[in-house]
Amino acid sequence: MKNIFKKIQYISTLLIILAFIVGGCNTFPNQDQVVEKATQVGYQYFIDHYNTEVNFTDHKFMPKDLSHNVNLSGHVKDNQEVSISILIDYDTFEVQTAVVPKELLDKKIK
Repeated sequence: MKNIFKKIQYISTLLIILAFIVGGCNTFPNQDQVVEKATQVGYQYFIDHYNTEVNFTDHKFMPKDLSHNVNLSGHVKDNQEVSISILIDYDTFEVQTAVVPKELLDKKIK
């Protein structure tokens, strides 16, 4: 009887460890497609709202348990000194928020 409990405990521990490993390695199977679509949405957002072309140079997915957002960061196309960032929901591809410097805020299309 004692051996059965030890085996159950051993198997349970292995299953828990396996669940953490698999859960921690869970990535988006279509991550490149999500980034590509989000980049198009973000680019169009800056055209529509600030009449400004941008280049996105980096992306970061937020933890799935917190939000379903991808953050794109980069700069204004003709000025690498002017940094921009945009947060896009990758389920709906709606812009959540954009971080822009004051010089772009002044150009905002109302």
